[in-house]
Amino acid sequence: MEEPEPVVRGGTRLRRRPSPGRQARYDDEVRRLIEAAQTVMRRCGTEETPRVADILAEAGLSNQAFYRHFRGRDDLVVATFEHGLITLFEYLSHQVAKEPTVEGRVRAWVSGVLVQLVDPELVELTRAIFWNVNRIPTGRTELEAANSERIRGLLVATLREGGSPDPDRDATAITTLVLGMTERFLTTRQTPGSADIDHLVRFCLHAIGEPATPA
Repeated sequence: MEEPEPVVRGGTRLRRRPSPGRQARYDDEVRRLIEAAQTVMRRCGTEETPRVADILAEAGLSNQAFYRHFRGRDDLVVATFEHGLITLFEYLSHQVAKEPTVEGRVRAWVSGVLVQLVDPELVELTRAIFWNVNRIPTGRTELEAANSERIRGLLVATLREGGSPDPDRDATAITTLVLGMTERFLTTRQTPGSADIDHLVRFCLHAIGEPATPA
């Protein structure tokens, strides 16, 4: 029997084989816990870590429901981060697919990553999630941000189609740069303007030898 697709890809705690009816209930619990974690993390900001008790109160769930899916708060924090990456991947996939050229797809990818820093509510949530994820000691959670590789994979496919001699390394370099700039904007509480985004796009295109037309 094929293993059911988890709500969030990651650790073994989210790889379950219950009955279909129970799976639906478990998926709903995970969604509610992630949504509650987002609310509490946004409320706490970068001043304090969220308490499991506050997250459960927000979700309207019990300790039993929480520990059915997560070993502790750190696992839920990473799962919330992972959920954000899934949402970002789906958005980027849609934006990149609309573009017929390599330049357009790279521009859509870079702009799509940075657009989360323009919406005031979204940027506060993103900042809080980054802050909490970065506070987790190495080895304290079994969950991994597997969807970051899917996001990078969008670039790999684009660059391979564009004839890059090493699309994997090129995509890694661009991803590292753009995500690094994203975290820098979050840390300094700056909002990237259109000129900032266009400069970053042009820099990435120049690095892979792709001409850039005026934005």
